[in-house]
Order: sequence, then C-alpha cells, then structure tokens
Amino acid sequence: MSNNHYMDGFYKFCLMFARLAYLNLLWILFILAGLGVFGLFPSTVAMFTVVRQWVKGNTDAPVFRIFIGTFKKEFIKANLLGVTYLAAGVILYIDILYFSSPSNLGLLILYYFFWVLTGIYLLLGVFLFPVYVHYQARWWHYFKSTLLIMLMNPLVVAAFLLILGCGGVILRALPGLIPLFSGSFMAYALMLVSYKAFNKVEALTIEPSSTQLQPVD
Repeated sequence: MSNNHYMDGFYKFCLMFARLAYLNLLWILFILAGLGVFGLFPSTVAMFTVVRQWVKGNTDAPVFRIFIGTFKKEFIKANLLGVTYLAAGVILYIDILYFSSPSNLGLLILYYFFWVLTGIYLLLGVFLFPVYVHYQARWWHYFKSTLLIMLMNPLVVAAFLLILGCGGVILRALPGLIPLFSGSFMAYALMLVSYKAFNKVEALTIEPSSTQLQPVD
C-alpha cells in the first residue's frame, strides 16, 4: 500500500514535469510564430491561462486546445497591453538616460526616483499576467488594478521577488532547463501565490467600479 502511494506520487510528479516542459515548448514556439514582439504577450497570456486551470485543480485540462484558443482570442487585446507596457518602458529608459549625469541634488533624486519606478514597472509586468487571466476587464484597466492589488498584498509581492530570484539563479546554474521550464515553471509558481492576492481582494468585496475587474469562471 505504501509503495503504491509513493509510486502514485512519483507518477504525478513526473506527469507535472512533462506538462510543464510541453507547455514551455508551446510558449516558445508561439512567441516565434508571432515574430517575437507580437507573440510574446499573447503566448504568455495563453501559458498563464493553462497554469491557472492546473492551480484550480483541472490538471487534465487539454493543454493545446486551451493554449491555441487563448492565443487566438487574446492576440489583439494582449498585444495592445504589450505595446502600452513596452512604450512606458521606453519612456522610463529615456528618463533614466536623461538624468544619468545629474548636476545637482534635485536631478540626482529624480535619477534614483526613476530607477525605483523602473523596479515597480518590471514587477508590475510580471504580476500583470496572473491578473489578466484571472479577471475580465478592458485592457487599459489592468495596469491600475494590478498596481492596486500589488499594494494590497506586499507579502505576495515579496513571494514574487523570491520566486523570480530563485528561478533566475537556478536557470543560470542549469541553462539546459531554459527550453523546458524557463517560462512554464515560473508561471505556475507565480499563479499559485497570486491566488492569495486575488482571494484577499475578493474578500474585501470591493465594488467592481473601483478595480474594473470581474473574475473569470
């Protein structure tokens, strides 16, 4: 009985690893299919949509059907989100370059201020995907709502930083894992901890108009 229990656990472990590897390959393939820039956001949204099903307990959900369906459905909306996000990044980069040689204290403060904004910007870009696949909203509402959820859940933000940091160290030490787990493993871990933030927001019974978000079934 004990041996069967361990074998069953080992089988589920191996199956999850195989699913993560398959999902990661799909993610990379569809990024390339979208010529990189136009494939990145819809492919990442599709990947997070799949792992959200796993987090909800639907481990037998049809990976390819969900992935390709989401990629097609969200292609334009996800790219609008992506173009807006990248444009904001370009503006931040220009600001940092402009203030990179401060001649007085005020300019020095602005220089470091924009670096702090860049850190928030990068973290918001990661948190954006779990929010996007968990809630329905107009694409321009996601930025404000994601920032609000981050501010309400500092422990979840800290967990995000820990996951990203540990993931980066592991992938740097074992670069052979990049084609198989670089995106899917991170997405799965981030989606797991994101539920804490979502549950907290929903428990507060915030009016829909304050976040412009409605949970997806």
